[in-house]
Amino acid sequence: MSQIHIVAMFTIKPEFNEQFKLEFKQLVAASRQEEGCLQYDLHQDIKDPHTYIFIETWQSKQAIERHNAQSHFKQFAKFTEGKVAKKAVHLMTPMI
Repeated sequence: MSQIHIVAMFTIKPEFNEQFKLEFKQLVAASRQEEGCLQYDLHQDIKDPHTYIFIETWQSKQAIERHNAQSHFKQFAKFTEGKVAKKAVHLMTPMI
């Protein structure tokens, strides 16, 4: 099976922006250590400083499933409740 890429965009409610910075750092550091994680980067939008984009590459669907079951991922998901204005997650496989 080919690698799976994820682009996940979060727009944070402005009053929570500073709180997210620490949570993001912890999530990225832990996720990069996971088996099957080939890339796990976080970017901040230049025009909208409340919008963050994760760019991830995983070896397989199973690696993503393991990632989603990790305590640090579950903790982050719980932390985001009620604090995110908009979220979009795209899973992709290479085409060319």
